[in-house]
Order: sequence, then C-alpha cells, then structure tokens
Amino acid sequence: MRLIIAGGRHLDDVPGIHRALARVHATRPITVVIHGSAGLLGITAEDWARAQHLHVVRYPANWRAFGKRAEAIRNAFMLEDARPDMVLALPGGSDTAELIAQAVRARVAVIDPQGQRITPTCLTATNR
Repeated sequence: MRLIIAGGRHLDDVPGIHRALARVHATRPITVVIHGSAGLLGITAEDWARAQHLHVVRYPANWRAFGKRAEAIRNAFMLEDARPDMVLALPGGSDTAELIAQAVRARVAVIDPQGQRITPTCLTATNR
C-alpha cells in the first residue's frame, strides 16, 4: 500500500508518529511511505520506513519558486502524482487540512493517528 503521511512541519511527537505508522502497517502493510520532507515528521517517517525496509518517496516544497504557497502546491501535486492508497493525517495547520480535504474529495482513504477513517462529514463538522 502507498501511504502519504501528512502533518504539520512543527510536529515533534516521534513516538506518536511511530505508533501511528505501526498501527497502519499492522492492518494494511505499507509498501511505500510518501512524505513532504517537512521537519521532524519527514525525517521520522523516513527513518521508520527504512527500518521496515520500505520504499520512500519525498516531495519537498519549492519555496524559492512558490514562496508561501509552496506547501499547498506541493501537497496538491503530491496527492495527484504519488497515487496513494491512503493518507495518514496527523496534526497540522491549514495546508495539512487542505490536503486531507483534497484526499477525501479524491476518494482516497484518510485515517487519523488512531486509525479512524476521516470522512466528508467529519470535515464538515470540524469546519464549523
């Protein structure tokens, strides 16, 4: 399974990231971990994937070309280009929330760190 791990660039809960990845992997074996190369989340996800002998694909944001819009542009491209089977949604900001919304609209399965599925109705309830 191809998994995008998404979350804020300031997320620093390494044990929580490991638990979330392990939880997913135990139920649906991951073959490729896809991340946006942002902060500790990207490093942690990649280290975990390498320890599991999984493939890794990085999508770093192009800050020089796109400035403040770089993350949003990268996220949209990553979702389309990576062809994920699932998105693991960790805490993040507005760009993470938009990636999750785009994945839901694209009918890509999105789960939270506890393994609960995020649905369009969940998004509507949290945006009120």
